Amino acid sequence: MVSPSPGGSGVKPGVNWLVRRCAAWLKGIVWAAVLTASASIAAAPRELRVGVYSNEPKVFVDADGKAAGIFVDLLQLVAAREQWSIKYVPCSWQDCLDALREGRLDLMPDVARSPEREILYDFHRLPVLHSWSQIYRTSGAPIYSLFDLQGKRVAVLKGSVQRSTFLNMVDSFGIQVTLVDAPSLIDAFAMVQRGEADAVISNHLFGNFHSARYGVVDTGIVFQPATLFFATGPGRNADVLAAIDRSVENWRNGADPAYAQVMRHWGGQDPGVQISPWVWRGLAGLVAFSLLAALMVAILRRQVQERTRHLRDSEQKLATILDSVGAFIYIKGKDYRYQYANHHTLHYFGRPAHEVLGHDDAAFFDAATAQRLRANDRRVLEDGETLEAEEVNTPAATGETRAFLSIKIPLRHADGSIYALCGISTDITERSKAEESLQIAATVFESFEGMIVTGPDQRILKANQAYARLTGYTVDELVGQTPRLLHSGRQDTSFYAAMKNTLHSSGMWQGEVWNRRKDGTEYPAWITITTVRSPRGDITHYVGTQTDISSRKAAEEEIRLLAFYDPLTGLPNRRLMNDRLQHSLAASARSGAGGALLFVDLDNFKDLNDTQGHELGDQLLRQVAARLGGCVRMGDTVARLGGDEFVVLLEGLSPQAHEAAAQAETVGRTVLQALSQSYQLDGHSHHSSCSIGIALYADARGSVDELLKHGDMAMYQAKGAGRNTLRFFDPRTQANVTARTLLEAGLRDGLREGQFLLHYQAQIHQQRGIVGAEALVRWQHPQRGLVSPAEFIPVAEASGLIVPLGVWILRTACLQLVEWACDPQTAHWTLAVNVSARQFRHSHFVDEVLGVLEETGANPHRLKLELTETLLLDDVEDTIQRMDTLRASGLGFSLDDFGTGYSSLSYLKRLPLDQLKIDQSFVRDLLTDANDASIARTIVTLAQSLDLGVIAEGVETQEQRDMLAGLGCHTWQGYLFGRPGPAEALLQAAASATAS
Repeated sequence: MVSPSPGGSGVKPGVNWLVRRCAAWLKGIVWAAVLTASASIAAAPRELRVGVYSNEPKVFVDADGKAAGIFVDLLQLVAAREQWSIKYVPCSWQDCLDALREGRLDLMPDVARSPEREILYDFHRLPVLHSWSQIYRTSGAPIYSLFDLQGKRVAVLKGSVQRSTFLNMVDSFGIQVTLVDAPSLIDAFAMVQRGEADAVISNHLFGNFHSARYGVVDTGIVFQPATLFFATGPGRNADVLAAIDRSVENWRNGADPAYAQVMRHWGGQDPGVQISPWVWRGLAGLVAFSLLAALMVAILRRQVQERTRHLRDSEQKLATILDSVGAFIYIKGKDYRYQYANHHTLHYFGRPAHEVLGHDDAAFFDAATAQRLRANDRRVLEDGETLEAEEVNTPAATGETRAFLSIKIPLRHADGSIYALCGISTDITERSKAEESLQIAATVFESFEGMIVTGPDQRILKANQAYARLTGYTVDELVGQTPRLLHSGRQDTSFYAAMKNTLHSSGMWQGEVWNRRKDGTEYPAWITITTVRSPRGDITHYVGTQTDISSRKAAEEEIRLLAFYDPLTGLPNRRLMNDRLQHSLAASARSGAGGALLFVDLDNFKDLNDTQGHELGDQLLRQVAARLGGCVRMGDTVARLGGDEFVVLLEGLSPQAHEAAAQAETVGRTVLQALSQSYQLDGHSHHSSCSIGIALYADARGSVDELLKHGDMAMYQAKGAGRNTLRFFDPRTQANVTARTLLEAGLRDGLREGQFLLHYQAQIHQQRGIVGAEALVRWQHPQRGLVSPAEFIPVAEASGLIVPLGVWILRTACLQLVEWACDPQTAHWTLAVNVSARQFRHSHFVDEVLGVLEETGANPHRLKLELTETLLLDDVEDTIQRMDTLRASGLGFSLDDFGTGYSSLSYLKRLPLDQLKIDQSFVRDLLTDANDASIARTIVTLAQSLDLGVIAEGVETQEQRDMLAGLGCHTWQGYLFGRPGPAEALLQAAASATAS
């Protein structure tokens, strides 16, 4: 299908009959001219085979089986001039293109020119016709902008350019539509007519030509401008294309009016005498502007709808607020009639809104009240006063007289003229009763300990002497303040928010609060707060009492310490440790986090007690407790079980058992070192050690007793191994720890003895071939052979060896760049080097990179550092600063494994990146998983919008490569192009590719 473009107009339904009446006459003139020209040629005319497919009115086969349409009539004009014989061959769109490429057709009309088609076909220079895509809707469908297509069914020609362009366009706006594929445009329009689709996409000429027939109307949504040409097979019929260009040039400059006649006949563009290419560019700009204007109209419509909704919400909120206010609020017009009344006013009148609005006070009050109210209202409406007065009103319905304090203000137009009044009236009938009640309460006030009264704003109105003595302030200093004056800071804002919610819901709160006296000392107090309300339910006061509970708290704390803590060391005792361990195991089961128990037993402690006495033994135990506390994190627990046995609970470890074991081992070795240092006991130096048994939470199955038993058994294994060491309960865990320790030692030897090497995996561009490579580290172990990076890189990360290893990788890669620079075939290659988060965060990382570049003489513009999304999770500002420093020296950056982490787009746009790398996990199922394809398309679109390059890794099949190219990713890396290998293998591959 030819790619249409926005703008223009088609045949109007009202003139279709005139067009068809003139068609036969105009076609007769055209064919007569052609026959006359042909008769003047003595030699046999040149025959051209021309493909014809159905795309009215540009080209189609009519009811008589003859070729017809704009392109057919224009080609006949050229044929008459050039003395050609035209043979029309009916075919489908795709069959026509295939026959043209294979040489079975000489010409194909109505072909949009694009870079992809210029590779497959030859075109003449000047466009014959301008076209665009247009969307048509059923007459009842409310579709006026692109956003109105949300959730709609849209019919489109299967396999057409419009389909992919439209899908990309709605995807970029986040609009969800259902595309209904049709084998032809006629079928697509018929789907809309039958109700199987809400809208249809076609080029504007076809759409306008058939809109009346199928009962559809133009939505005004246009997109994808295109210029249309005749096309021929590659390298064929150059003279034919030149002849067409000569005719088009005559048509455009007005030398041949036949073009305008044909266009008017078919309802297409009539260029008149416009011949300047700048005019066509202007028309293209107008089309683009129309598209932009349509989009802006849609956006503005959305904004208007949104603002209307906000205004409606604001009005509703205002009405809710006014109805919630404990006062009578109303508006009266210049005619003294009510224009608005809030809920309280309507309730007071005992009538619904429609029986109040539009009526004056005479409808609700007795005559005397109505007369007084009108007199007051006149001062506001006619004299412009702001009135504050006490009004005594008697409703006619109830006859109950009540007093109100009313404030009435004039409402004015912008020119100052008064158009209404707004009144706020408060019922003050019960004021005297409330004042009397307060007087009685004041008599009782001084008989209570620590008592205050506040207003609704919580400012202290009155405090008794007991309260003053308790807080250290005088009564005068307290009055006018709020209880916040006494806040100690121990309770946070959520505590006081909960207090406020309880007061609001139940009218009372009581609880324990830590307050601060005037002299700064803090004390615990038991506080009770009671809400005082008026008969109508309005809050008038708060009454609070306060009692000092310091003595009670001290007694409770002493009881708690005796019950849960070891009196010698101050550490949690067995009871508290069991409780914490039970909670820790439950939390670990819920969250999946790992944990470990370290069972610590002092070596030969009994000898010290027996020879030196229990006093020195107690001194040693206290020092051991202090050292253990310094070996763990704030959230971990150190407890004393009794005698010389201690327990350390490590929480929040890795969910992976081997990683949790490694973390527990690190803490265990720290404890071994700390407890083996010399102790000072009564001025004498004493040396001691300990044995540690380690049990992982994963081995306990949620049982506290099981975990303690495992730790105890492992501790005895450590003692049996010679003391001053540690052992794991699970032999497999112990083996893993041993293997990890050996691997870490091997890494250190490998760095020292130069056992590492770099392999390179080619990075391929669709047009330029090999453009560079990624450097991948390999460990050539003297006994084990090549060790997988998946095995030794995590150990290098955990042990910190990744930093010196990364420096070696960087230096080796730069030396390889220097070697490539000497060969013209490889001088343009770039080399990507992976940088771990720990290496990047190292304080000397930037200086090390710049130093290696200076030392090796490598071109920094050929070096690309691959960073992972882990770097974006913390300290983004430091990351950007480091990247900017290196970027200023010429280095490039690629974001590796993009889409697998938690990149923030707000940070991503600030990073000085050059490239995004599509992770192999998305490439692997690209052909079978629509989600992976959508993610890959999104990454490509994001990269293009940020002006970044994009590369896909893990490409293993040609199908994956072709689909990535279709999505816009033209640089790849993977086994399809070769496995990682030495630099020599990469050079041989490049040489082979050049030779072929």
